[in-house]
Amino acid sequence: MIAVLFAGAAPASGYAAAPSASGASTPAKLCAEALATTTDADGDRHHSFRMPNGLMVDQVVPGPTFDPATASAARLAKVGLPARPESGAVAPGELTRADWEKVAGGLDRATPKPPCVKPGVHAATHTTNYSGYRATAASGRTYAGAHSSITAPDYYTSTCSEESMTQWVGVSNDTVLVQAGVYVTQATGTVESGGFIEFVDGAWNTGGMVDVGVPYVAGHRYYLDVHYADRYNWSLTVSDLDNGRNFSGFWTHPSGGGTEYLQPFAYFVSERLTYISGNQKLLTQYMNHSDVRFRAATAKIHDAEDARLSVQRPDQQIMLSPGIGNQRLSNPDPLEVSASNFTEHWARCGVVESPQG
Repeated sequence: MIAVLFAGAAPASGYAAAPSASGASTPAKLCAEALATTTDADGDRHHSFRMPNGLMVDQVVPGPTFDPATASAARLAKVGLPARPESGAVAPGELTRADWEKVAGGLDRATPKPPCVKPGVHAATHTTNYSGYRATAASGRTYAGAHSSITAPDYYTSTCSEESMTQWVGVSNDTVLVQAGVYVTQATGTVESGGFIEFVDGAWNTGGMVDVGVPYVAGHRYYLDVHYADRYNWSLTVSDLDNGRNFSGFWTHPSGGGTEYLQPFAYFVSERLTYISGNQKLLTQYMNHSDVRFRAATAKIHDAEDARLSVQRPDQQIMLSPGIGNQRLSNPDPLEVSASNFTEHWARCGVVESPQG
């Protein structure tokens, strides 16, 4: 489940064409339609949007009576907050109370803007594009979510030229995928970056990466979360822990089908993009700059409890570059068993190359 940028391919219906690898313009975006704003019994405001493919988005802005320190678990979940840690106590694999309060502080926010699909940016499966960790659920079980906090690397220090990256968490079976993360690409002639979510394939397919309007700031820590609410709703969050910029929303399909994305793999990875020009696939370079720190990488077991990545039969994913003799482009540290933290390092740029295998 890796992001794939289609450059120069025939656009899908309703989409603007993506630029060529040397293009100097940012591709057009296809944004959601703003619908009614309503207020529920708690006084929280619901801003509804309809995505171009018909999926509904419900972004909730807490009302004046909302106090994250005392709100019920149901109200916390409604506004996109994880469970509230006890003061002074840190459960293994969970946010600290200080980090949780940073997430909670970002909920006093302005009117949400419509999320926008980035035409031509999709996800697919390839083993040479990403590295990090994949958790595998026990036999007969599935994951209902994944969350972690990351430190966004400084892409301006990279010496690569045709480069890209994303960091994200998600649930998948390597065919369908729900994910949330941050991205940067400099392979289109301009720098594009930000927070994103995406449903890949299945009935909820968003048709591409959806930019959710959370700016990418190098060095900031981001909280990323996807979790199943019910068969009509998945909750998705991308939150900047340092400045409070936040996206949290329920993605809704009126016919249900959300159980299709309850799957046996949970991912916590970095990856590079694939460009498709005509019939040719090209992997971008990867970045040789600062490291990414994943903290409290945790998977939600369906109908059960959250579980640390480190005890979920994790597989270490190491990205290789066929174009330079399958040398490593990046390498994750071993997991810290008690906290499910790890750091990912990048060794070199690699080359622009055709995918292998």
